[in-house]
Amino acid sequence: MNIIEVEKLCFEYPITDDEGNVIGGNRVLENIDLKIPKGQFLAVLGHNGCGKSTLAKHFNGILVGNSGKVFVNGTDTSDDDKIYDVRQTVGMVFQNPDNQLVATIVEEDVAFAPENLGIPPAEIRKRVDEALNAVDMYKYRLHSAHQLSGGQKQRVAIAGVIAMRPQCIVLDEPTAMLDPKGRKSVMKTIKRLNKEFGITVVLITHYMDEAAQAERVVVMDSGKIIMDDIPKKIFSQVDRLTEAGLDVPQVTQLAYELKKEGVDISLEVLTEEDVLKELKHLLDK
Repeated sequence: MNIIEVEKLCFEYPITDDEGNVIGGNRVLENIDLKIPKGQFLAVLGHNGCGKSTLAKHFNGILVGNSGKVFVNGTDTSDDDKIYDVRQTVGMVFQNPDNQLVATIVEEDVAFAPENLGIPPAEIRKRVDEALNAVDMYKYRLHSAHQLSGGQKQRVAIAGVIAMRPQCIVLDEPTAMLDPKGRKSVMKTIKRLNKEFGITVVLITHYMDEAAQAERVVVMDSGKIIMDDIPKKIFSQVDRLTEAGLDVPQVTQLAYELKKEGVDISLEVLTEEDVLKELKHLLDK
């Protein structure tokens, strides 16, 4: 069953004159069709300005298309009467963790959304503890949120979404402002939520190594979906990705360069282990 279904979605940002009158539109999404099954880890990849973040904001009704439809568990996200249900189902985590922290103490921040939902205190306590444990931040529950590292702050932001018990989490460039250590810890958390808790994950990113860890990759360019497949199939198409202004993982680039030199090696490699297996296979021939 699909948790998110997008049908012929088009969206444009209005262009206004100095007096605020709409004089045109900047088309950002063009006839997007996409189905995301429950429990999937999907990465949406593309260069800056391709429309991927705009698409993400349609998944829980932050934006509504000019035409086309988005459904969450069969509910139309343009239905104002159902937007609460949509946002209970699909939680959003954004790029800058500082913009998402609303309380001074970690556990108070994670409790903020459940409190606003009117959940009983005993249930809130349970959800906060479970959410902090899920992102490996329970030992920091009484710490000042703003004194944490960037990666820790982002994990607290993710915990705040988890405490709302969503079926799906959409993460819009969640590691863009983090150092390599922070990126690694957040990616580990994302994969754990997907594998151990069965939460559907939609990761918006421009990092090849992050997209390579997903179950499925969608590539966007100029407001359209141009590729949709498993990571190995996507990244083996080096020339096509280059045309879209994207790189490929380093090991895939290595295999690509070897193949150009006449080495009979598969381009469907994402890890060092994949390359070693290919080279061993060549030596054993």
